[in-house]
Amino acid sequence: MDDMWSTKAWDDFKSSFQDCENGSRIIVTTRLSDVAVYLGSRSPYFMKFLDEVKSWNLFCEKVFAHESCPPELEEPGKEIVKNCRGLPLTIVVIGGFLAKYDRIPIYWESVADNVKLYANTENDEQCSKILALSYQHLPIHLKLCFLYMRVFPEDHDIRVSELVNLWIAEGCLKALKAKNLEETAEEYLKDLIARNLISIRKQGRTGKIKICGIHDLLRDLCMKEFHRENLFSVPKVQHIELEPGWYKYACFLCHDGNTQDLIELTEVVHGHESSSYLRPWVCEACKIMHPHLKRLKVVREKLKFAKDPRVELLLPTTLRYLSLKDFGGLCSISFSSIRLLWNLQTLNIINFHKNIVLPSDIWEMPQLTQIKIKEGVLLDPLVDDEIEEEDCTILKNLHTLSNIKNFTLTKEVLARIPNLKKLRIFYSSSNSFHNLALLSKLESLYLEAGGIYSSYLIAFPHSLKKLELSCCGMDWEDMTIIGSLPNLEVLKLRSHAFSGYEWNPVEGEFLRLKLLLIGSTDLRRWGAEDYHFPCLETLVLRGIKSLEEIPSGIGDIGTLRSIELIGCNNYVIRSAEQIIEEQQSMGNEDLQLHVSAIQHG
Repeated sequence: MDDMWSTKAWDDFKSSFQDCENGSRIIVTTRLSDVAVYLGSRSPYFMKFLDEVKSWNLFCEKVFAHESCPPELEEPGKEIVKNCRGLPLTIVVIGGFLAKYDRIPIYWESVADNVKLYANTENDEQCSKILALSYQHLPIHLKLCFLYMRVFPEDHDIRVSELVNLWIAEGCLKALKAKNLEETAEEYLKDLIARNLISIRKQGRTGKIKICGIHDLLRDLCMKEFHRENLFSVPKVQHIELEPGWYKYACFLCHDGNTQDLIELTEVVHGHESSSYLRPWVCEACKIMHPHLKRLKVVREKLKFAKDPRVELLLPTTLRYLSLKDFGGLCSISFSSIRLLWNLQTLNIINFHKNIVLPSDIWEMPQLTQIKIKEGVLLDPLVDDEIEEEDCTILKNLHTLSNIKNFTLTKEVLARIPNLKKLRIFYSSSNSFHNLALLSKLESLYLEAGGIYSSYLIAFPHSLKKLELSCCGMDWEDMTIIGSLPNLEVLKLRSHAFSGYEWNPVEGEFLRLKLLLIGSTDLRRWGAEDYHFPCLETLVLRGIKSLEEIPSGIGDIGTLRSIELIGCNNYVIRSAEQIIEEQQSMGNEDLQLHVSAIQHG
């Protein structure tokens, strides 16, 4: 039974398939993971994109049947297969198409350059019609999110965090009950992945999806459905006048009445730029010359070689998403008018070579959900004796504050960001971090501090799930502060986070820890047993030069699946190999060892 779309269809049919106990089986294919799980008597078999060898074998089978590929066709044939990107449907359609025509190398080269065109001309656009079923069966709340994928270039690695922010900024979704917009977006993404419309390209060590992508043919489907439903239209912009030398490129999202589309300006030639419609990030550098660009929601500017070292951004007050990137390192940004962006949700400033100073006006922008900068300073809230404390703006929506230097951790400041979930902060000198415990919603914390700290200077909220420390110089005896965190799943101790020669963990701590990374340290002896880390799945040791061995008890952790060693000494490597050998002798084939001599960041 091929291409089943619902569990109800199976429920209607299954009574016709009586079990005669003769060993027969029923094979069902579906594009929906939940249907596969519901139907299967065992775990479903998930089909993956074919690798080069399997793709070539399938192609040859369709084109040549039982014959071999002629030598003169092998090179263009493999290029055709490569451009099918592992999708069996495309390989079968192209192979069937070529089997009917003369085997001429120059013709095959033409097909290789236009795989998508040929895949959709044979049998009345066979590929498009088959893939279109996936879109037609989407629930209405997923259709807009899927169609939005068209704005990314072909074969583009899409960072999930950025995709989520853009979906939110563009109003593609509404919060589900008991879930905020970020959680809702992640649910939608998982649903699209389960329907095989979006693919996973990179996951973190804990399994969280970091980068996703969309197959070229599915992206083409997005384009066709987008225009078929007449949701967006493309303004015919050919040349845009910009102040010469200001921008490497700029993009903008324009709204014109009930229509909208995305324009990317990519080629700079003395202030003139041509346009295409590839990406969603946008800027309003040309608004004066194009007054029909009225309601911008998303802006990304890439600044380079400004004449005036201070570039004043003139942006619409309805802006929701602003991302700035500086390639040349010669620009600084003035944010004197940022308070006018009353609707701004995301402020993302990356790749600047100079420190960014964000004004205290930021504290009066209640719609902000995240502030992410390369490295900069956020000025403290303005103190006005005439303003009562209860009248201060509370940034209830702010959940991410990233890469802030010397951030003030007073009770008054932290009270204005009560729902913060992710915080990355850097300090150049000693400080007190005891007030961090006041952030009762904080789930992820990165702390880099120059100094030696003791337990009375640091406290963490019990809500933490991920903690990264660097250059704190804490003593291993203070590890109990971290080990007692009830929800901690990821702990990364980077360069000299702790100092001392010996660490003896305490039983009853780290009850939920799944990933432990220990970076450059002078640790020599580690007295760990399996019961110290009962849920550990991944152990990473990076740049460990003094450690005498990995405790053998680590191998007895029932959940452990991976030991990764990067730039470690031979004693550590040898002890890890002994752990693997011992576990394999006991039938544990799941535990893997990965060794690299080179440190990567």
